[in-house]
Amino acid sequence: MKTILLFATFLLSTAVLAQETKFSGSAEASAVVISGNASNETYSAKTENTYAVSEFDLAKIFGKYVRSTSGGTESTKAWDAGLRYERIFTKDLLSAFLQHRAEHDPYNGVFIQRDSTDIGLKYTFIKTDSLNWFSELGYQNATTYVGGAVDKTNGGFIRAYTEADYKISASTSTRLWVEHLSPLKTEDKSRTNAEVSLSVAMTDIFSLKTSFLINHNEAAVSPLKKDTTTWTTALVAKY
Repeated sequence: MKTILLFATFLLSTAVLAQETKFSGSAEASAVVISGNASNETYSAKTENTYAVSEFDLAKIFGKYVRSTSGGTESTKAWDAGLRYERIFTKDLLSAFLQHRAEHDPYNGVFIQRDSTDIGLKYTFIKTDSLNWFSELGYQNATTYVGGAVDKTNGGFIRAYTEADYKISASTSTRLWVEHLSPLKTEDKSRTNAEVSLSVAMTDIFSLKTSFLINHNEAAVSPLKKDTTTWTTALVAKY
């Protein structure tokens, strides 16, 4: 119960802070607690924030956290966090970006931590009141820590990303994004991630969101599975 209250406080405080600054973005949180014959808890939180440095310069910070326990024993813990700078050349059309991200997901069985740096271009195909569709193309350099500080690999990837947001009605919207990373070295393996989500607004700030995420990693070898899926329903605050 305390964790649920902390999540609610997190959403409210982030929304209030954004109204008093140049920040805009969203924060979401979900919690599932089962007690009785079985004891299971799953918590997740995610945030994406943009700060308008100037009319043509944007600074972004993002991150997420997931933790699950079963019978008091931790079964899953994963997080990622990143910073991004975006320079707009043509408003609602073309921009360039530089991004650094750290990921931790030892329970996925592929890596303990991955640090990556991206540079590339973003192009907007359609931007209307009902549809926003853009794509990114760039280069990613990733360092993957498999078993510790010395057990690591480093490789370059061509990264392609596309995202479409469609407003179905005044209160309902959907989003689909797909990301593919193709290795420059034959010994590296490709990665593909995709997510589809549906959001229903409850107020001007809060909405309910359900999403299905799939991560495909060719680097995974048997008995590990190449695909990992996550189904989440969360409370979202937009500001």
